Amino acid sequence: MKQVIFVRPDSDEDAKVWWCESGSQQVMALNGHQALRELATHPLASRVCLLLPASEMIFRHFTLAKKRLSAHNIPFSWMAEETLIGDVDTLHWTVLGKAGREVDAVAIDAPRMHQWLARCHDAGLKVVQVLPDSWLLPGEANSNTLVPLEAQVWLRVGQASACAVEPVMLPLLLGKTPGEILCYGEAPAGVTCSETLPWQHPLVLIQPRWKHCRVNLLHGEFDLREAASGAAKKRRMATAVMALLCVGLLIGPRAATAWMLVQEENQLQQAIVQLYQHHFPSLRQQSNIKYHFGQNIKKQKKGIFQQLDALEQIKRRVPGMEIEGIEYDSAQNKMTLNVQAQNLQQLQEFVQQASEKFAFTLEPVSTAAPYTALVTGKYK
Repeated sequence: MKQVIFVRPDSDEDAKVWWCESGSQQVMALNGHQALRELATHPLASRVCLLLPASEMIFRHFTLAKKRLSAHNIPFSWMAEETLIGDVDTLHWTVLGKAGREVDAVAIDAPRMHQWLARCHDAGLKVVQVLPDSWLLPGEANSNTLVPLEAQVWLRVGQASACAVEPVMLPLLLGKTPGEILCYGEAPAGVTCSETLPWQHPLVLIQPRWKHCRVNLLHGEFDLREAASGAAKKRRMATAVMALLCVGLLIGPRAATAWMLVQEENQLQQAIVQLYQHHFPSLRQQSNIKYHFGQNIKKQKKGIFQQLDALEQIKRRVPGMEIEGIEYDSAQNKMTLNVQAQNLQQLQEFVQQASEKFAFTLEPVSTAAPYTALVTGKYK
């Protein structure tokens, strides 16, 4: 594979943008997205591999009903609709791996993808490949790899999932994930690793796997070849020809194939109904399942991950307050937080900010800065 520049921006526009030439172990940083313009004069500015945060993506595993479906014709959004929150029509899907009827895929919001590409274009950079960042970390198919990088930890979960999380969330996340844990550098608190290796920057660690990677999110509406002269006209002509062929096939003997696809869709819909009634046996709706499932989920007690998300939003509103550890008793729906701040007012402000969603009590532990305390309570 030809040489490229790896560019990994953070979701926060003011955060660092890491970059590195392929084949090099020297990683450099730019201050904020606006600094991307500094790379415009680089000899490889026309060959950029954009590594987007895996936390902005959705990873899913699918078992196809038919083995013969091509990777470009799989209705991922339709198959994953019942497991996703929000609109799925804007998701851009890419196959990460396919073995028979088993498929691993990743999705990103298409408008968000356009936004990332526009930033690079405005900075004078030409993106030739887009990949999830921590998905490229080394490791075995059934193992987990983590690499601390400043305030976050890059995490590859198994062979086909990845994310970047704050260290305090790792014990809960890894507790639900089987397999050995490989850590590059010092393991975050609360994490026991099967193997620890010397720390290396993630942009260095991803390169061996990248050399053999043929995955690229630049396809479909993002296909670089579509931008060539006359591509739009050829696409319209091809669409018209295919439409005529499809009409002919449906009218002819292949009408039986269409009937079989309808039957498969009906069977899948029935499976969805059975799953819905398994979780909510007292309800008997047979249609509009996604709406009714969502409405009943809202009536249930909030799960731990939704509570963690709420805590993260509250913590951001209290600068200087840190959550050092979390214990959760699912039987009693009780949560215990180990928190720290430079002054007691910040701890009290956190409890006050959380009062809308949590019934918390504050138990100070230390009497001098940095102040530590236990915060205990339940989700309302």
